[in-house]
Amino acid sequence: MDDSVNLAFFSHPENVLDYARAAINVGLWESEKTLFERFVARGATILELGAGAGRVSLGLARSGYSQITVTDFAPPMVEIAQAIFEDTTPNPEGHFRFAVEDATQLSFPAESFDAVIFAFNGLQMIPKRERRACAIREAFRVLKPGGVFIFTGHDRTHASRREHWEAERSRWENNERDPELDDFGDYNHATDRGAMFIHAAVPEAMRETLEAAGFRVEFSELRSRFADEPPAVTDFSDDTRFWVARKI
Repeated sequence: MDDSVNLAFFSHPENVLDYARAAINVGLWESEKTLFERFVARGATILELGAGAGRVSLGLARSGYSQITVTDFAPPMVEIAQAIFEDTTPNPEGHFRFAVEDATQLSFPAESFDAVIFAFNGLQMIPKRERRACAIREAFRVLKPGGVFIFTGHDRTHASRREHWEAERSRWENNERDPELDDFGDYNHATDRGAMFIHAAVPEAMRETLEAAGFRVEFSELRSRFADEPPAVTDFSDDTRFWVARKI
C-alpha cells in the first residue's frame, strides 16, 4: 500500500467539500479544546499535519492562537483551507502559513515548533508501520525541547471493533487477508468516492513507538471517557484515542 489511495480520496472534490463544511460548521471538538487548553499555550508556534480543510487550525485561530502552520499532503485540501482562512480572517493579527507537506519528510528545520498536531486519525492514515514511525520521528525533530505532539488514532482494542478484528485475525492466520494490506490493523474503507486506508493500533504498540522516538507519553485516553461531544462531532467521527507526547 502506498499514499496514492488516500491522496486520491482526499483530493476528491466531494471529500474536499465535506471537510470544508466541517471546518466551518463543526469546529473544534470539546475533547480537542480540553487538551489544547491544558497543553498548548496561547503564544505557541503550532504545526498542524494532515489539516484537511483546516478545521482544527481555524478553531485554534478563533480561540486566540496566532502562529499556526497549516499543512496537508493533498494540495486541494491546502488550497481550500487557505481560502477559508482568507474569507473568515478568524484572527487578523495572527501569522498563518499554508503548505503541502509529507509528514514523513517535513521541510521545516529542527526545533521549529512548540506543538505539533495531527488530528482526526491522520497519523494512522499513513501506510506501513515504518512510515508511521518516521512521521513520529519527524514530529519529534521539528518540536522544540519540551514541545508536545497531540494526535488521535483508532484504537484496535475498542469494544465496538472487537468482532471485526477477531474475524480479521482469523483471515490473517489462514492466509486469506487482503494482499494490499501490509500490517495487521490495516484496513481499506470502501466508499462511493474511492477507498480510504487507515490503520488501527493497539495502545501498547503506539506507546512503544513514541518512546522509541524520544517522547514521554503524558496523556492517552479514549475521547468518550473524558469529553461529552455534541451530535455534530459524533456524527462526524466515531470514538478515537487521544495522545499527548512531550519531547524530553
